[in-house]
Amino acid sequence: MTTLCSSFRREAGAVWSRMQIAANLGISLSEETITETAVYNLAVVHQQKDFRIDLATKAAESKHGADWEWWFTKGNTGICFRVQAKRLFPNGKYSSLAKPKSHSSPYEQLDKLVESASTDGHEALYCFYNFPHPHIVQTGANPCRHDYRRPSFWGCTLAFPHEVKAKKSNSITALLPIMFPWHALVCGNSSTSSLPDAANDFVGRRGRARLPLRKIPDHILSLIDLGDARRSEAPDSFIDADLNALELFGAERKSDTSRELGGVAVFRDMRD
Repeated sequence: MTTLCSSFRREAGAVWSRMQIAANLGISLSEETITETAVYNLAVVHQQKDFRIDLATKAAESKHGADWEWWFTKGNTGICFRVQAKRLFPNGKYSSLAKPKSHSSPYEQLDKLVESASTDGHEALYCFYNFPHPHIVQTGANPCRHDYRRPSFWGCTLAFPHEVKAKKSNSITALLPIMFPWHALVCGNSSTSSLPDAANDFVGRRGRARLPLRKIPDHILSLIDLGDARRSEAPDSFIDADLNALELFGAERKSDTSRELGGVAVFRDMRD
């Protein structure tokens, strides 16, 4: 059976390989392209019995590194992460992570991510996209109950902004020790963990306070309703809505932070 945990693991491997091929060809894949491709692939696989995934994205020309909201829901409640993606460059650095040290505030973007997440009641996360690079030292145990092997699960990794900032570096060698493979976000401590519980297990393993379950807000309920309506017509489809649609982001969401979103992904736990 294909679980969401195994799908995240498999997609990390795909990113690992895809970025390697791109690097060999001298092609630059943007964070937006990698993120959309990854969540689209997950959404295609999970549409019916156990999990459903719905997306809302902006037109490519209006993104420019914008954040994502990743919702993990069960019933009418869930938790949300405000996510910013960064890709590894051939020089072994996440070159867009911070501004030059000569700048008055090198971590201005990071601080803004944390502030916007806190304002909306979310947890801030970095998602790093990696490929087989000589600077990556394959150390540390797999932080998951599954027997997933290195190194390709390092294709997609997560880290908390306060730990990233504390490293004062944008190099893979400095940041790898604080990263977790992204499948740890959905695997949970047991096979019966709900998606919100699994995400909170991940948060707890990094010494963070568990996130309170929130009632799903109206803009997410609108996206869910759109997805279910689409599935009633085409059972194997998923919804990719217009993030700027009035049905999704009403007047109450027309804030500076909502306009900076590049996308929303809702991962729904449909299990009894």
